[in-house]
Amino acid sequence: MNATMVASGTKSVPPVVSSIQDIPLAKIRESKTNPRRFFDEAKLVELADNIRQHGVLQPILLRPLPDGEAGTYELVAGTRRYRASKLAKRESIPATVRELTDAQALELQVIENVQRVDVHPLDEAQGYAALIELQPDTYTVESISSRVGRSPAYISGRLRLIQLIAEAKQAFYEDKLTVAHAFEIARLQPNDQRRALQECFPHYRNAAAILKDKKAEATTVRELRAWIEREIHLDLTNAPFDPQNETLLPKAGACARCPKRTGSNPLLFLEVRQKSICTDRECYRAKVEALVQIQVKPLEEKGEKPLRVSQAPAWQANGHAKDVLFEGQYRKAKAKGECPNTKPAVLIDGKSAGSIFYVCQTEKCEVHNRVTRYQRTPQEQAQHKKEALAERVEKLSRLRILEAIRKKLPNVLSRPDLEMVALDYFRRLGHDNHRRLSKLYAWEEKKSKTSWGAQTVDYEKIAASGVQTMKPADVHRFLVVCALVSDLYCPGYNPRQSLAKDSNLARTAVRCKIDITKVTAPLRGELTKKSKHSPSAPSATHKPSKEKPTR
Repeated sequence: MNATMVASGTKSVPPVVSSIQDIPLAKIRESKTNPRRFFDEAKLVELADNIRQHGVLQPILLRPLPDGEAGTYELVAGTRRYRASKLAKRESIPATVRELTDAQALELQVIENVQRVDVHPLDEAQGYAALIELQPDTYTVESISSRVGRSPAYISGRLRLIQLIAEAKQAFYEDKLTVAHAFEIARLQPNDQRRALQECFPHYRNAAAILKDKKAEATTVRELRAWIEREIHLDLTNAPFDPQNETLLPKAGACARCPKRTGSNPLLFLEVRQKSICTDRECYRAKVEALVQIQVKPLEEKGEKPLRVSQAPAWQANGHAKDVLFEGQYRKAKAKGECPNTKPAVLIDGKSAGSIFYVCQTEKCEVHNRVTRYQRTPQEQAQHKKEALAERVEKLSRLRILEAIRKKLPNVLSRPDLEMVALDYFRRLGHDNHRRLSKLYAWEEKKSKTSWGAQTVDYEKIAASGVQTMKPADVHRFLVVCALVSDLYCPGYNPRQSLAKDSNLARTAVRCKIDITKVTAPLRGELTKKSKHSPSAPSATHKPSKEKPTR
């Protein structure tokens, strides 16, 4: 690592104070502050085999072990080489030793991890958090972003990943969730995170079932984001309380300065256009309840206890909130005393929460029994008929358009129709199959930067460009390949599982008169030959002049 890249406060990391020397592995202790927690065991074994043949050509970085015995050292950079050397049964490892403070050592570890291409985002986040915790005055989101060469929004997004609940972190580490899924979930409160995780895997009963299935695949990020906007986000412009009120819920304060409001935290909610969105449903409900209590207090002081009523229909109650009356369980009275059974009530939800009015609960009330529970006013009935007519017109219009198209379709599809069918089919295949098809057709996978700092590939756009250049016959073949690509999946937990005879891939091979055994027989020999001629691992065979430390 180039030491000039790193600075701790105003004090640069000191230069090397010793030449490269062999240090016994028994004298080295792994750092507890190393933010990287995940290591690929298979790659460690490969590196260990390489080290047995060639040794370790790039030294690791050590510092004298704080409060340790003389001659013992703490590992600052080079954990992968250190662990692989232990697997290779080596006695010592080449190393350089520097005098480093805790802050300097941690900063070196964090920046080294950022320079690694395979560091997990959660490990990266832990490193940033450790720096801020160690010296909060020196390390801020802005100062870290300038040190590591990332945008403040990127650093803020990574730090938010630490707020993931344990089940989501495990699913993220196991690659069941992408960094985009994890970021969307991490911006929610813990209870909502559990709901969002379940929404990512709708076919599983709970988180345990999700984590148990190694083949579990999440819904798309677009679907998750749409669910969050629909089920979690709350628009403060429709709130029944004043978002500027500091005293309504003192522990929460005013919504205007709350970091869980999208407009107050632009680094975290960069792509959310509406700035008045609350992302903490529990806090929002607590403020609504505080408003309700303020409104009912004058009545309670007069000895009246208002009934709690909701705008939601009774079928949504699901047995909860026994002390709440739902729509259909009461009739709204025009005024107090309209009948002998009227009672004061307070609305506990909706834009008019906190409103006081009077209701009647008596089924056979002589005044209100003429009004059924769900009877609409004449104006509501007229509006309902108008909306129902518009809906029916729209449905039948679409149906007639489709019927007209069906009758006009030629015996052979036109080029635009063929491309539409192919791309629609491709769109439904899912992310993993998109990657497989992209590699199969050797499409260039250009990455684009998202608002939260991640790099993603727009496979639908790539496929659209690829299909447009195909000849009609190739588009027909593409449709068949789309139908077969899912059979390329080979479960990692049972790699010896052979291709099922009733799979689409196997049956299509039979129809095309392809001898599967003949096609696959030379494969093992080809792979064995290729592995013998492949170059050795770079971390143990060459030593580029500016190579970044390998962990």
